[in-house]
Amino acid sequence: MLIGNPGQPVIQRYGVVRSAPSWWSFRAGYLSDYIYRAKFQDEFKFANTATSSSYIKLSTDAALITLNFKNVVDFYGIAGSARLQLDHEVYTNREFAWGFGGKFIFFRAGALRVGADFKYFETSQKPLYFVSDGFAYNIESDFHLQYSEIQAAIGMSYRIPLLSPYIQVTYLISKLEPHPYIAAVRLPQANFGDTPVDIISKSVIGQKRWGLAVGATIISAGKSSLTLESRMFNQNAVDLTGEIRF
Repeated sequence: MLIGNPGQPVIQRYGVVRSAPSWWSFRAGYLSDYIYRAKFQDEFKFANTATSSSYIKLSTDAALITLNFKNVVDFYGIAGSARLQLDHEVYTNREFAWGFGGKFIFFRAGALRVGADFKYFETSQKPLYFVSDGFAYNIESDFHLQYSEIQAAIGMSYRIPLLSPYIQVTYLISKLEPHPYIAAVRLPQANFGDTPVDIISKSVIGQKRWGLAVGATIISAGKSSLTLESRMFNQNAVDLTGEIRF
């Protein structure tokens, strides 16, 4: 999930409704986040079984609601929808996604801002079928994949007229867990008839914890902003976020 500008709490000083600066403010925004490559590995190792790697893609579109205090601290919530792809085997429809977090600035020096961000993000994805060897295996039981992220970041931004570029170091704990671990699927081969077959799934975790994020925020009259971000190493992703202060 997005990290955002570490100086975001102080970037928008004026509101569309409450134009005078105050000790608190409210912002609303929209984000479009796309993880186009994230490598996962088995969470648990089993005897006589080789450890496998998986790759996921996750696209998220969501609303972003933020409460700011003293242009230093942000508390925010995320609510929207997401869609998951696991390797070339599992595809899901869009499902509800949510998260929450906080951001605060702990150092200022002129146009330089240093801040930290912490967040939790989750979505429950329900695949309709598995794909293997060109065949679609319809899922007959109640089965879903729970994707979650716990993320921390620390970084710096610099304010120049109408623009604020930034860079951040990130630490990410991500997990994809099936519920339940056994899914009943209907095989397409004719010799199996109409009898469902049990398929055992397993939980996977992100292979790399440390990452990097770079981005830039375009500021309009101190009331609105547009941020473009790229993340790498622990997950390869791009994010576009727009916000308006009220």
